[in-house]
Amino acid sequence: MKKTTTRRPRQTRQPRRPKGSSSRPWVVLLCLIALCIGAYWLAGDKDTGREPSSDQQMEQIETVRDDGKDAVYTDTSQELSDAIAAWLKEQGADVQELKREERSEDRQATGGAIYWTTRSTAVTPSEPFSREKLEKFLQKSGGKASIYRVTQTKLDGKDAVEYDIAYFDTLDGDPLYLVTDKLYVLPVQEKGGLVKNIKDIFTESSSPDEEKKQQAETKKAVTESKPDQTEPKQSHPAQVQGRLAIVIDDCGVDLDTLSRMNSIPVPLTYAVMPYKAHTAEAAASGYSAGRKIFVHMPMQPLNTTSSEEIFIGGDMSDSKIQATANEILDQVPYAVGMNNHQGSMATADERIMKSVMSVMRQRGLAFLDSRTNSASVGEQTASAMGVMTGRNNLFIDNDSDVASIKERLRQGGDMAIRNGSAVVIGHCRPNTAQALSEMVDELHAKGVDIVFVTDLMS
Repeated sequence: MKKTTTRRPRQTRQPRRPKGSSSRPWVVLLCLIALCIGAYWLAGDKDTGREPSSDQQMEQIETVRDDGKDAVYTDTSQELSDAIAAWLKEQGADVQELKREERSEDRQATGGAIYWTTRSTAVTPSEPFSREKLEKFLQKSGGKASIYRVTQTKLDGKDAVEYDIAYFDTLDGDPLYLVTDKLYVLPVQEKGGLVKNIKDIFTESSSPDEEKKQQAETKKAVTESKPDQTEPKQSHPAQVQGRLAIVIDDCGVDLDTLSRMNSIPVPLTYAVMPYKAHTAEAAASGYSAGRKIFVHMPMQPLNTTSSEEIFIGGDMSDSKIQATANEILDQVPYAVGMNNHQGSMATADERIMKSVMSVMRQRGLAFLDSRTNSASVGEQTASAMGVMTGRNNLFIDNDSDVASIKERLRQGGDMAIRNGSAVVIGHCRPNTAQALSEMVDELHAKGVDIVFVTDLMS
């Protein structure tokens, strides 16, 4: 009998892993990935509470909100202001906000309005301020922000350089410039000295009891508070035959002559030039003496160049005219009106005058047409747009001789008697001050009552 054997099934040998080898590397790798993701999210959580850099703020500036009628740049301008403030602080400067204004102007293409904000800021740098660095930073806006103008000015008697920064856009096919920031750059001070510096600028040293009040006033606009106004002394004629308004142009350069004008006991109207060495001081001095303050608005003359660096010109778009007019008006505190400086071309252009009058109407200011051009449409445009207005009838000191000025004042008085009222314009010059002071009694004796120019406007 044949013997059979039972074979065991062959076992499949598993390949041997090297010693120490297992699935653990994959586990380690997955753990590392998890840790990286966790660290990423943790860092992200921390970053959410971190103040963005000035560069990031500049990149995140929103564009206009346009509903087809109104163009709202309020958020845009505020974000630009925040980015500028952040950059200044990154440069080591002390920054103090002085004033924030809600601004608007007419949007003529739609019948709506353009809205934005303007922030005034005192800047005390830790090292000499660099215009080039500021321009380089503004370039990061992609052409949207730029330095609009730079002027030497005073911050309540202290030397400062004013940098006006504008947001640029194209709206309704025209270039639009909106001044969003006014930086008043003060001399270099020790770091941390801004608060003391601002107190020195805006207030005199005082008792501890007054210090808290002063701190509250520190953030006010560049001297929002008005000086005490003295009611002008005036003698009146026994019987009024006519009323004469005397406007004194070109105030803001010669404070000595202005002081002589202040002493003349009649109500005068001062037209103060912007961007001059004593613009703000002249306005404050005149206001304190009981005068009415006007802005002597530089405007383009005919067939010649303007004597001023900044003026209303015929090559400007409507929005540029409005922006420039607003900035010029901002130069002169206490102003209740405006008259044109030069402007023989501009005042004869209806488009220009409509743009200017839209600003005057919004600000509630009066307009006196200096009549440097007999073809001027200024007065009629102002009247049609609801702006209180009037016109000059006579320049009294084209001939600077005292006797000649006195004779022109007599002519102005006769005109006032004949027509019931008249407006004459002189200039802040020594001979004009002398002639005027010597003519007061004579004019009163004839029945000519001297009044503010606003008293003769309608």
